[in-house]
Amino acid sequence: MLLSATTLLVDRLTPLVVLVDLLLLGAFVADYLRTPPPAMIELERRIPARVGLSRGFLRVLALSCERARGLRLEAHEEFPAPFRVLARTVEGETVGPEGPFGAEGGGEGGDAPNPSGGPDVGIFGEGPLELARSYRSDLRGAFRFGGLRLRLRGRLGLVERQTRFEGEQEIAVEPALPGLRNTLRLAASDRWQDLGVRMLRRRGGETEFESLREYVPGDDKRRVDWKAFARRGKPMVRQYQVERGQELILMIDSGRRMRITTALGRKRGWSKLDWAIDAALQLAAVALAKGDRVGCATFDRGLSTWVVPAKGARQLTRLSQALFERQPSPHDADLARALRELAARHRRRATVILLSDVSDPLSVGLQRRALAAASGRHRLVFAALDDPGLRAAAEPVGDSEVPASVRATALELMGDRRRSLRSLATSGARVLDALPAEAAAPLLAAWLEERRRGG
Repeated sequence: MLLSATTLLVDRLTPLVVLVDLLLLGAFVADYLRTPPPAMIELERRIPARVGLSRGFLRVLALSCERARGLRLEAHEEFPAPFRVLARTVEGETVGPEGPFGAEGGGEGGDAPNPSGGPDVGIFGEGPLELARSYRSDLRGAFRFGGLRLRLRGRLGLVERQTRFEGEQEIAVEPALPGLRNTLRLAASDRWQDLGVRMLRRRGGETEFESLREYVPGDDKRRVDWKAFARRGKPMVRQYQVERGQELILMIDSGRRMRITTALGRKRGWSKLDWAIDAALQLAAVALAKGDRVGCATFDRGLSTWVVPAKGARQLTRLSQALFERQPSPHDADLARALRELAARHRRRATVILLSDVSDPLSVGLQRRALAAASGRHRLVFAALDDPGLRAAAEPVGDSEVPASVRATALELMGDRRRSLRSLATSGARVLDALPAEAAAPLLAAWLEERRRGG
């Protein structure tokens, strides 16, 4: 620009300026011709079909173009709004919060000002170019990855050509069930104490002998059958079964009270409903493994989901698919109506475990009457999921500073809750009080006890 301006003052520089302009134009044309249109790039996007809630996962773009060797590429991707970018690729390096690709939950660093984290950037080499990005979702449901915009820069940096690839890919964010494998392993060897379950013996003696199985490290050595050990040449343990083939129905409140978020750290953003679904599916997996028929229902103003009780490994998949997309409703749950609808759909006697919370003091009477009306038909367990924030405000731990007014209010609300729980306990239903993240163990214990009672 400056050189061109000088030609207004010095005519003899005009040929030089024209030459420079021609050289720049030639360089631009050469750079343009040597930069292939991005539409020539062969593109494959690889994402898992299913991921766990709050678990990090990899998305990989595989790009191929022989003419693009040595060229710089930027990839801008449309991804679901609830997804958080944990890390992305910039010229072969990982950029983003700390934590390796695929790490469960990734790091806890702050979010970048750009919600997308910026583009993935790479340089084409001899083989295909792979751009990896790590995402995490704190919301369950079915989501879609959208189109991609690719920008290819020429070797001289004078040209940038871009195009857009349309297309959608679906991904399902399901309950994470982080402890399911360990729960099933411990339940298979009847190590209930390791699951936080206090074992109770039936009146009149030991439970009923079922079968022998191979010893697993951690089994109670008092249950080793030494005669079978001598016959088979390997340690065998006695396995007991209280009762089999019972029916379990898991009813999960999906009303307004269940939208309260209860977790920080890697599970931050988890609602009471997330924890309830996680605990319910863990219990369902154990019950199915023990031979029970298991069904489930969700409710707000009435039943919104219903899965008929059934046996077998496939039933756990049906239950998970029915629950994974369910989100808290803006409406208050109508427990009485939900139990009436359950009675109309399922007439056989069953153990019904309700995961909900205590109503406000003015409505707890309605809740108690609903439980009393249903307890004559089914064996009811009402699991009231407490609010960790309220409990922490009422009972501060360590150096946490809670204003006196906040603590006084929290203590008053906790007192109302205790009175409400005592009222619900008179309904004939078994009443549990647990934090959402700690609900699995008391639910397993309650299920085991109701299973022993049978009938």
